[in-house]
Amino acid sequence: MTTTRWMFVCSLLTAAGCATTEASSAGAAAAAPARPATPEAIQAPATATPAVQFYAKGTQNYRCQAATSGAAEWKLVAPEADLFKGSDFSGPAGKHGAGPSWTLDDGSGAKGDAPNAKRAPSPESGSVPWLLIPTQSNAQPGALQGVTLVQRIETHGGAAPATGCDASSVGAETKVPYTAIYLFYR
Repeated sequence: MTTTRWMFVCSLLTAAGCATTEASSAGAAAAAPARPATPEAIQAPATATPAVQFYAKGTQNYRCQAATSGAAEWKLVAPEADLFKGSDFSGPAGKHGAGPSWTLDDGSGAKGDAPNAKRAPSPESGSVPWLLIPTQSNAQPGALQGVTLVQRIETHGGAAPATGCDASSVGAETKVPYTAIYLFYR
């Protein structure tokens, strides 16, 4: 085999190897998350397909408000969390906030229908409940385009304080740290 032909064959093999490696990496990154085991109350319908999952770290924000009974109680104002690609809270991906809403750095987003959310208690004391929330995508291209449901699972912390809210502290606010996984379905 001539030197020129040998270099051509090596170039083809190298290019094929790179293309195979790149395709494998892209396929791994695009793999949909697995459907988690959840309480029946918040199981996504079998027709819903897991699309993408993010890890949240932030706070659940509460305000002390007068209750109809004359007492006072902590009421959720809004969550405030950063979304990450990695379970170690690496790879910033976007924000989670009031509404509830999720906005990714790629421009895609979704808004949840909180009144129609299904709930299950967190297995961890002092943690906000697990949820299945109907959502509507903002129709922007990206990871959240076309999502219809969000599951909040694996919550740690974030529950309203048991004390500190009475008639004399109405209007006070507190931020309770929490983490969770948000799994989006199409």
